Amino acid sequence: MNISQNLRVVVISLLTSALLACSSTTPAPPAATGTVPRPSLAKAWQGQVLIGAAVDEKNIKTQGELIAEQFNSVVAENAMKPMATEPREGEFHFEAADAIVRFAQSHDMAIRGHTLLWHLHTPDWMWQGANGQPAGRDLVLARLKRHIETEVGHYKGQVYVWDVVNEIIDEKQPDCLRDDLWHRVVGPDYVDYAFRYAHAADPAARLYINEYSTEEPAKRRCLVRVVQGLLQRGVPVNGIGHQMHISVFYPTISAIDETLTTFARLGLENQITELDMSLYRWKDNRLYDTRENLLSLQARRYGEIMRMIHNHPDVTAVTWWGVSDASTWLNQDAPADHRDQPLLLDEHGQPKGAFWAVFAAARR
Repeated sequence: MNISQNLRVVVISLLTSALLACSSTTPAPPAATGTVPRPSLAKAWQGQVLIGAAVDEKNIKTQGELIAEQFNSVVAENAMKPMATEPREGEFHFEAADAIVRFAQSHDMAIRGHTLLWHLHTPDWMWQGANGQPAGRDLVLARLKRHIETEVGHYKGQVYVWDVVNEIIDEKQPDCLRDDLWHRVVGPDYVDYAFRYAHAADPAARLYINEYSTEEPAKRRCLVRVVQGLLQRGVPVNGIGHQMHISVFYPTISAIDETLTTFARLGLENQITELDMSLYRWKDNRLYDTRENLLSLQARRYGEIMRMIHNHPDVTAVTWWGVSDASTWLNQDAPADHRDQPLLLDEHGQPKGAFWAVFAAARR
């Protein structure tokens, strides 16, 4: 590391310490040795917002008691995505997702559905036509219709909200939609069809667009443009899912607040759907302060976000993308010295400062 990099690290460390000193005080967790008694976040926030977690068929067995204690909503991290539910055309597999649904129902938990259409999780057969030729628009739409009718129909009356489409926005494109195979083969109205198919399969389900970086102005403007077009065409869009894979350094609370307000003014519901807060900057494996300071900053930032939620009756649920730091996706390919700690519970399932900040932010 050269001199200028050293100076940069020192300056950021000092700024982080200053932020910590100026932040509102988060109640300290109770002093304890060994296991810390845990109040329930779900009970603390009951009647305010649903408190959710992304789960899989494994951790509902290994961490089932903890999940049921802390959360009153779940979403399948991968088990309801298209490549999992229909890996080969017409061959549906709901075993893993069914296990999650049974677990949730046995604990009176709400169930989010994620996701019916995602460019990164579309099986190859969707694009294959007869005799090795590419599939055309009509065939792709027929396949999409059957997939959505089958999956949404299978969970009709059980899944209360669906992320119908996931990560469709590209602010660099003229029409604000991602230039992927869905757009190229079907055209921009593939979004309309996906929502109409889902609504027909379960008219009572709430239907969402799920997107990342919605707090960034250019992305937000594009999402507004796409949503307004859908609403004008009578497409049954009920809400926006804001993924919120964020950092202790960004975005600002005011940017998140502005985004939620923007979509509430369109008459839409908001949910935070994949929340975690990295100690790192995006694609940067350096820590810019001590872990202790960064975890303290994380706690304060989580507290600020949850206090802001009180100003948004349009926000109906906050879902964390994982149960504890032991299984966060941010550590899937991380080296041993780059372990992230983005969630509320540590690798042993014990409350962190972030947990206590979220607990303290609930109204009582």
